[in-house]
Amino acid sequence: MAQPIKIHRLSETMGAEIIGVDLNDLDDATFDQINQAYLKYQMLCIRNQDLKPAAMVQFSERFGDVLPHDNLKFTLDTHPKILVLSNDVDANGNQIGVIDAGDAWHSDHQFKEHPANCTILYSVKNPSRGGHTDFANMYNAYDALPERTKTQILKLRGHHSISKLKNKRVEISGARKDAIEFYKRQEREIPDVTHPLVRVHPVTGRKSLYCSPRFTIAIEGNGLSTEDADTLLDELIAHSIKTEFRYRHVWRDGDVVMWDNRCTNHRATGGYEYPDIRHLYRTTVEGEATS
Repeated sequence: MAQPIKIHRLSETMGAEIIGVDLNDLDDATFDQINQAYLKYQMLCIRNQDLKPAAMVQFSERFGDVLPHDNLKFTLDTHPKILVLSNDVDANGNQIGVIDAGDAWHSDHQFKEHPANCTILYSVKNPSRGGHTDFANMYNAYDALPERTKTQILKLRGHHSISKLKNKRVEISGARKDAIEFYKRQEREIPDVTHPLVRVHPVTGRKSLYCSPRFTIAIEGNGLSTEDADTLLDELIAHSIKTEFRYRHVWRDGDVVMWDNRCTNHRATGGYEYPDIRHLYRTTVEGEATS
C-alpha cells in the first residue's frame, strides 16, 4: 500500500513539496506517485528525510543508471556513486567536498552525449544564510518565445563544453584549488558535444529550450556567422532566466531535492562563507541521447 503522502505546489512556475515519505523504506506504489509528480512539476522537494547513503543510491537507481562522477576526489568513501558538495574542511584544513558546484545557470551533464535525467541532492547541513538554489522552467521559456524565434532555432544545435576555459560567459571560481589544470584535464578527457536547441522530452513529449551560460559556448547550423550565433545565444540565455520562469528554493536540513535536467536549468546562489557550512550529498542519473 502506498504511503499517505501529501503533494503541494511550491510556486506557480514549477516545483512541488512532498510530505509523508520515508525514502529509506519506499514501496513501489509510493515511488510511482513520486515519479508522476516529478514529471508533472519538474522539480520536487521531499521534506524531513534522514536518508542513509545506501537508500539514496537505491532511490536514485529507480530512475535509471547512476553515473560515476567526473570529480572522483570528493565522492563518499563508502558509496562512490555519491558526490559530496561542501565548503567544510578536515582537521588539516583540506576541502572535503566540491566547493563551487553549479555557480552558473546550467543543466547537468549538458556536455555529454547522454545528458543527465535527474539530479538528486540530500541536504545534510545548511548555512545560517544563503545557499539557495534557483531553478528555471525551460518548457515555459520555450513556450514564451516568439513564433519567429521558434522557427529560427528549430534545427539549430548548441555546442557544449565542460571547460570554463573555453567559455567567455562564466568565471573561474577562486575557491577551487588548481582550477586551470582541473579544467585543462577535463578538456582532454571529455570532448565537446552538440545537442538540439529545441529539446523534446522523451516522456512528456513537450518541447523545451536547451541551452545554458555554463555549458553552451556556441550555436551551429543554418550558416549562421559566429557573430550572429553569439548574439542569438546571448538572447536565448537572457530570455531563459527571466523572473517569470524561475523558482528559488530555500533549503531546510533533511530536504531531498530532485529535478529534471531535460526541461530545467538551475544554479547555486552562494551567499555563505566558512565556517558557515553547507553540506550535501548528490547523485546524478543518466538520461537519453538527444536527437
